[in-house]
Amino acid sequence: MKLSHKLIFFISPFCIGITAPVFSLVLLSHGATLESLSICVGIFAATVVLLELPSGILTDLIGRKRTFLISQCFMLCYFLLVLFSRNVLLLAIACAIQGIGRAFSSGSLEALEIEAYMKEKGTEGLSKINSTLAVITSAGLASGSLCGGLFGYLDPTYTLLLAVCILLEAFLLILTLLFVKERWEKTSDATSMIQLKNQVHNLFSSLKRSKIIITILAMSVMLGLGLSTIEVYWQPALKLFLPEHLGWIFGIINCLGYLGMSLGNKGAERIWRHWHLSENVKRPMMCYWPLRLLLPFTILLLGLCGNIPVFIFLFILTYFVLGAGNLFEDTIFHSSIDNSQRASMMSLSSLFLRSGGILTSILGSLILTGFSLPYVWILLSAATGAGILLLMVLYRRR
Repeated sequence: MKLSHKLIFFISPFCIGITAPVFSLVLLSHGATLESLSICVGIFAATVVLLELPSGILTDLIGRKRTFLISQCFMLCYFLLVLFSRNVLLLAIACAIQGIGRAFSSGSLEALEIEAYMKEKGTEGLSKINSTLAVITSAGLASGSLCGGLFGYLDPTYTLLLAVCILLEAFLLILTLLFVKERWEKTSDATSMIQLKNQVHNLFSSLKRSKIIITILAMSVMLGLGLSTIEVYWQPALKLFLPEHLGWIFGIINCLGYLGMSLGNKGAERIWRHWHLSENVKRPMMCYWPLRLLLPFTILLLGLCGNIPVFIFLFILTYFVLGAGNLFEDTIFHSSIDNSQRASMMSLSSLFLRSGGILTSILGSLILTGFSLPYVWILLSAATGAGILLLMVLYRRR
């Protein structure tokens, strides 16, 4: 992968990671109230969910580079609006624009990079490019989250943080315009509406024909359920037994999780290449299922842990298992879909993943109305494990 492309794939998640640890605080310091905060977050989430699949289909119709540039223009507008916002209405508009940007960026430039790599190396190189993209993304998110906490400490108004994001988004647009090359050819002379109908029809026809794609998409819901359980509840769980003077450790643990994911991804890539798993689709699935079944057990142990060093170890282990499973899943997934539908399928996978996150929010709230926090970990990890086991049984029976 070219250095310019690595920079693009690093900066994009960095801009997400830099705001992640202080997202609510940024909105509160620029006009939001505690009452309106959930509304702003809800507008963002709803916009992403509504546009996730349409943006993926559009990417397959007009090209990956164009869609990514559109997404980054929306993200640039989002940061500018938040910077100058002093009221809830402007923040709500900004969050909607952020949702559009995030939806359009999903499955755009990654699809282009994967297709270019496959054209040069064939499907044998899929594990390497998937691993490289995952490691760069994890590095961007990890370093971004560290910088976000630092900038928030240096400037409680978050003007410095937003200014850095604006500069990075502008730099990202320039890098993409200058260094990302795409020769996009129209596949049909039909009208845009007919092309859209054909794309949707072909997408669902492909889903009906491939049990691997259907299984991986359904698995995305289970992953969303398990991953959101960690993301939402790991800090409250750790805070139950963490001394107050160690509050600074949250950012470090978060970064260690991304490191664990990168290590798992690279380890899985070595296994894939050493065992030549591309030669037979059944062999990678034999590695894939145990890794996915192991994930809910590590989530359960993490939630019930009461020791700081053990908690950190289990946190890293959970993300290690997640990263290893993701490498197998992404490689199998991309080898099973056509270039003409790649971005649409990636957006569909992202939509299913977010659906699992929404399910976590609903179930978690219901559980906490009658039970304590440990029961959230027990019941949600059990639901995740049961769902994964059911998918494995159904896959092997079909």
